[in-house]
Amino acid sequence: MREQLLQLLREKASLTEQQLTEALTYFKPQSIKKNDHLLNEGSIADYLFFVGKGCLRLYFRNDELSTATRFMAFEHTFLTSIVSFISRQPATEFIQAVEDTEVLSISNTDFTFLRDNMPGWDNFYIYILEYGLTVVNNKLSSLLTQTAKERYRDLLKNNPELVQRLSNANLAAYLAISPETLSRLKSTI
Repeated sequence: MREQLLQLLREKASLTEQQLTEALTYFKPQSIKKNDHLLNEGSIADYLFFVGKGCLRLYFRNDELSTATRFMAFEHTFLTSIVSFISRQPATEFIQAVEDTEVLSISNTDFTFLRDNMPGWDNFYIYILEYGLTVVNNKLSSLLTQTAKERYRDLLKNNPELVQRLSNANLAAYLAISPETLSRLKSTI
């Protein structure tokens, strides 16, 4: 897991090998059991998570207690409630393990320390922000311009691991459709 993170940092951060080694010391391993939460609505996102194994989901819950999943983070992906992580304001969303999951986490305090003391760390920060913006934009675009059937077909084509690894309830929440609609789509495609 550390090797995958190191490789990503080599690609996205402008750091010397000594700085990379130092930066890695700020990431702490953590094991999360399936269905456990790493962040609850109303809490401040104090950590950025790098998924080494497993899956995390970032989701919202409405007044009727139905959920809408914004992002699923699989292996070698980062996840946090980015607005809360940056603003230090309470999160409007949850982070939950969908599978037994292994992560490397870095605190906001340590992340900020690296930004202040390693100028090349900002390249990595920009990578995280740009990746998050792209994901949010693509998700919003698909919700606004595609039917449920088109979103499901795109998911089968571009991210088949989601269909294979997620429960129907989580998959439906990710597609912003009801479980019943998902069942109908699965039977017709």
